[in-house]
Amino acid sequence: MPGFFTLLFAALGILLAARDPRRLLPGVLLTLAASALVAEVAVFILGVGLVLATLTVPGNSVVSLVLIFSIPLLAAVGLGVALLANGVVMIQREGRSLANRLSLLAGVGVLAILALGIVAVTAGWFELAVILLLLAAPIGYVGMGFVAYLCWSAVYARLARRAPAPAAIVTLGSGLRRDGSVPPLLAQRVALGVETLQRSSGAMLVVSGGQGADEPRSEAAAMAEYAGELGAPANRLLVESASRTTEENLTLTRAILAERGITGPVLAVTSDYHAFRAATLLRTLGMPGHAIGARTARYYRPSALLREYLALLRDHLVLNAVALGILMLPLIAFVAISLITLFAD
Repeated sequence: MPGFFTLLFAALGILLAARDPRRLLPGVLLTLAASALVAEVAVFILGVGLVLATLTVPGNSVVSLVLIFSIPLLAAVGLGVALLANGVVMIQREGRSLANRLSLLAGVGVLAILALGIVAVTAGWFELAVILLLLAAPIGYVGMGFVAYLCWSAVYARLARRAPAPAAIVTLGSGLRRDGSVPPLLAQRVALGVETLQRSSGAMLVVSGGQGADEPRSEAAAMAEYAGELGAPANRLLVESASRTTEENLTLTRAILAERGITGPVLAVTSDYHAFRAATLLRTLGMPGHAIGARTARYYRPSALLREYLALLRDHLVLNAVALGILMLPLIAFVAISLITLFAD
């Protein structure tokens, strides 16, 4: 039977999700509830398995323990290798920017921590083993948050598709080719925006995006041209061409809609990996509405999702800095005591 905290986290998560799903907290609570339930089931199965193994053949319990603890290790190795492989593909197809290297760096980090742990245990390096153990809390905080983000953003994507008809559809820009044409990533966004417009009688379509330093025209101008080619009526099309960030996309669009007396919920249209963060910004800005995402290539998603998660952490910088600072206190104390002891000797 689920424990008290499992039920508590689940109930709070469902309650908060019903009030407003455009934040990560319901996902965190539901992820904690699911993790607690899995842990309870695993402990039960482990206990039963060890008892049966001990009763049948002496020594089987040791084999069972080795197998059980090997599974998470192998899973972590597999994750690290998969991230490395994806990072190589990203660099080959998208270039060597830091954003495109995120999955590669994450893979290196996972494998490096595992390697250090193995070295610390086999070589008997007590201090290194303790440091890695104390790093489990802050790493777990970031890792659990990422799992919650992945799971809840997938749930939110389904909820957003069922949102009421919007008063305005806002397609967010994402960069142009050097010749000023619309690249595939942005084309998917515009196509979804036009498709949604055709299903939403009376709604306006706003294309939003300014001109970057390496772009010959604004993203909004190129998007408006492409939307027209896809069948968007000119009298239902508005252009916002001054924004540089997602927050500016939404803020400046709100001003344009207010000038024209357009009220009601908006529907932000972006890429699938970016939709949840766009929704959180809608909530932060006090704008009613939701965000949906156009599909992107599978190889592109891991780095893009890591980038979006880091942006979410940055959006709540004070909260996350305080939490990580508290979780790092035992490590800081251990390092300080070790240094004092070393210099004292």
